[in-house]
Amino acid sequence: MNKKKKYKRDLRKYMMRVSMSILVWSCILATILTFLGVKVIVHGRLTHEVLGIIVLIFCFLVIIIDGFCFWCGSEHLIRPLLEANDVVTQVAQGNFKVQIKRKEMKDDRFEYVNEIDELSKNVNKMVNELDGMEYMRKDFMSNVSHEVKTPIAAITGFTEILLDGQITEEEQREYLEIINKESIRISKLCQNMLSMATLDNKVIVTTKKKIRLDEQIRKCVILVAEKWSDREVDFSIELDPIVIESDADMLQQVWINLIDNAIKYSGEQSTISISAKEQSDGRVKVEIKDNGIGIEREKIHKIFDSFYQCEESHKVLGNGLGLSIVKRILELLDGTIVCESEEGVGTTMRIWLKKQ
Repeated sequence: MNKKKKYKRDLRKYMMRVSMSILVWSCILATILTFLGVKVIVHGRLTHEVLGIIVLIFCFLVIIIDGFCFWCGSEHLIRPLLEANDVVTQVAQGNFKVQIKRKEMKDDRFEYVNEIDELSKNVNKMVNELDGMEYMRKDFMSNVSHEVKTPIAAITGFTEILLDGQITEEEQREYLEIINKESIRISKLCQNMLSMATLDNKVIVTTKKKIRLDEQIRKCVILVAEKWSDREVDFSIELDPIVIESDADMLQQVWINLIDNAIKYSGEQSTISISAKEQSDGRVKVEIKDNGIGIEREKIHKIFDSFYQCEESHKVLGNGLGLSIVKRILELLDGTIVCESEEGVGTTMRIWLKKQ
């Protein structure tokens, strides 16, 4: 398949052709007008002075004609630039719905009509990206306000009841436990938001060192299992001895979040399977599988979005940022994650990492 050429009309070549054409026609026109002027105006002997005056007069006329041609010819180049300027001005004022109208490319051998057409496409792309970011910002603020408002309302309500003093000691303890739980929820939300903001601003990972992946995962299992000591959960662990070069702290956060989710959404006396194997392509595949409540098929593609929570997840402590953090970390570490889940059967998280 032949590679497309970038421009149908390169502006530099186009302007050179236009300029050369106007100059050639100007010379021809000046010559014709000079000969005609000599025949019409001069009836006697042609002197140098008369010829000079005739040449100057018709050169002046040709300059006027050339200027008019350049003025008209440059309009079709200036118009899209003015449209681009108008769009950029509106974007600067906060309007992210505007677009530059582009000519339809009927010839599929070229990507763009010219450099201005490429600029128009990139401006439109920029505006679309800004519009998407603006939507995400509003959605983010809406979700944050919702997530913060709910626990604060609970804390306010129960503290008012406690201040009233007309409750039993047992009710006081129950309300204090709820307040403590909601306070932890706000604290975790703030911590996760800070982590997400840090990761979003991170471009490359510089603190890489050799890690025994199997030992790190076992350590994370112990750390998380202690948190859920009230759950009767068994672990089936099958980890090959694997050494990779990566960021230890970031990877640990991935395993803690995924194992924590697996326990959180599993029932009593459930089993969580964790495996890590080196692949033939030099990558490492890690699987974390639970037999918990699972996720509906149509919701799987949303679980890595910030603040997204399935209906079932609202029954347990969470704020919908854990999997977003996991995905962002893996992107920074050149890794990938895929979720497979069936409602009522369980969920499997598959992670692929490069060894170096």
